[in-house]
Amino acid sequence: MEMVFIIIVPFILLMAGASFLVVAQVSGFIQSGSLNRRQHFSNQLIQQNMIQIAMAQSQIAQRSTELEVLSSKLVLSNQELGRLNAMKSKFLSMVVHDVRTPLASIRGFSELLLKKNMGDKEAQYLKNIVSSTDQLGHLIADLTDLAMIEAGKLKMENAVIDFVDIARDIIPGISVNAQKKGVDLVVGGTLPSGLIVNGDRFRLSQVLMNLLNNAIKFTPVGRQVELTIRSEGRYAAAYVKDSGIGIHPSETKRIFEKFYQAKYQKDEKLRKQGWGLGLSIAQEIIRSHRGEIGATSPGLGKGSTFWFRVPAGV
Repeated sequence: MEMVFIIIVPFILLMAGASFLVVAQVSGFIQSGSLNRRQHFSNQLIQQNMIQIAMAQSQIAQRSTELEVLSSKLVLSNQELGRLNAMKSKFLSMVVHDVRTPLASIRGFSELLLKKNMGDKEAQYLKNIVSSTDQLGHLIADLTDLAMIEAGKLKMENAVIDFVDIARDIIPGISVNAQKKGVDLVVGGTLPSGLIVNGDRFRLSQVLMNLLNNAIKFTPVGRQVELTIRSEGRYAAAYVKDSGIGIHPSETKRIFEKFYQAKYQKDEKLRKQGWGLGLSIAQEIIRSHRGEIGATSPGLGKGSTFWFRVPAGV
């Protein structure tokens, strides 16, 4: 019995070892096949990615070349635009200078003729000439300011001034214009005292006059234009509220662009009275004072409010 046990046990152990070796070999073979498949799949992915990267690099190089060409064209276009803009500014300055003198002569001689005895018809013709020369004079003044702005030469002669005095100086003359138009010009509230600003008196008056004249021009007969001046924290502010044609919501910012005229203004006679320069010049003046300017309106036919404010204090 012991002999049998001695023989069988080693045999069983030997068979178990052989089985283990077979299993290990088969398992190793299977794992090796799996690893090879994974490696092959990984190699394929790497090759695909490399191809895509190469294509992307080729496209980037192509786009880079196209961008360089476009950039060169853009530089040339900018240079040409700069040259044309300089020519325009020079032409504008020449026209303004050359037109001012003969325009003054036309107005002067027309006024001299008005002083002589003549028929009503002839006198009316001369008054029309004087009125037209005044309109051209305003245009010349606006074009002069525009040329100075574009040349970067619009200088502010700042001084310590009472902001309310600006309104007091121009209200009498503006009131006459309002009366001629049949519009009621009123001052809202009490004018504040001691509202000091450091600014250009002439330029700030120019802005306020522009806003008031525009309000009167676009307000129907019998309606009202209201001027309000007040202190707003560290700012001195002016508000011009009219009861006129109003502003379309899409145009509250565009109306400050050069030469822009409201598309929703149907009255051609009113459109021809301006050139779309006054508000753009006013905007540049207020910006030069480190201030703000804007407009609000409930909508067409509901009036509008134009306002500006500049820093208060010395």
